[in-house]
Amino acid sequence: MVIKVSQYVPVLKWRQGEYQALSRLTNTIKDSITPLIIIPPVEYDFEEKKLKKTTQEHVETFPKRLHSKWGKKKALIDLHSSLEESAMDDGRLAVEYIFDELRKTSCAAIPVVKLSNKNEYMEAVKRILLADQNGVCIRITLPELINVAALNMRLQMLTHNLDLVYAKIDLVIDLERPESFEPYTIFSKALTNNIKKIADIQKFRSFALVGTSLRLTGVKRPGGELIRHEWHLYNQLVIDLHTIRIPTYGDYSIETPDFSAIDMRKIRPSGKIVYTSDDVWFVAKGPAFRGNEYQMVEHCKTIVNSVHWCGAKYSNGDLRINSTLLGTENTGNLSTWKQVGVSHHLVKVVEQLSKLHAS
Repeated sequence: MVIKVSQYVPVLKWRQGEYQALSRLTNTIKDSITPLIIIPPVEYDFEEKKLKKTTQEHVETFPKRLHSKWGKKKALIDLHSSLEESAMDDGRLAVEYIFDELRKTSCAAIPVVKLSNKNEYMEAVKRILLADQNGVCIRITLPELINVAALNMRLQMLTHNLDLVYAKIDLVIDLERPESFEPYTIFSKALTNNIKKIADIQKFRSFALVGTSLRLTGVKRPGGELIRHEWHLYNQLVIDLHTIRIPTYGDYSIETPDFSAIDMRKIRPSGKIVYTSDDVWFVAKGPAFRGNEYQMVEHCKTIVNSVHWCGAKYSNGDLRINSTLLGTENTGNLSTWKQVGVSHHLVKVVEQLSKLHAS
């Protein structure tokens, strides 16, 4: 159940484009990934001015879908903060229901806890730990890492309350999306200074660091390149932390950490493809997707003709790009192109980590 330093921990919001991308990976790529899945909040119906589903309706599909899309492989399971205290129709907290159902499928699921979780949530997690004996993942934020003295006290208290030793804990530091990653050497040094002060950092079952710099709002038509700052920072951290403990790499694939409630009556999302290269995201972007679906053929052509193109056989996402360009596949929907970008990104990062940690 240990997450190796050479593996990859993508944070996924478990929307259709993401879980379809995950399910269509080859077994070799799957074996190199341990996803941190966040169950998203219930969507809001702006026209009806109410939530679209109850907690029961929103959550009950997750366990079967996880088993269908990911099988019995290890996954770290978190919930959006709006769901942490939400109960199912039978009174169980959503988190307890999820793990009760996953237990029936023998999924190697690990609950994620945060220092901000309330007592009722922690008590539910404690019951899960007793039933599954799979340990827990603790996800901490950058502000919590900065106050490392308080962090050590809270980690000690949390592990005591959960009756766990560090050897049963996966520690994840989530930078989310900092204002700036540069200069990498300075940011890395600051992180290193605090990480080395985490008490018994070597004793945790695994240790990962995730974050993203992606800001697609800054990309105008017809597209452009965005630097993957989190990848450059990680390469520096590998150097700076090599005598302490090198973290497993994680990011938000081609997504952002926030969950935004969008009134689709007022917003018309652009047609775009986010294509991950070694150092940048290459983005092909056009006008509103709806009513202009054929633009995706041109975006596929832009990707295929670029220096970033990896070939149709590289990933399921690349295959779809090539097929749409050739006309053997249609132009899909917005979820299709999210799946394409996530699929390619997951394979690209696994490949990069394999090369980095083999050197």
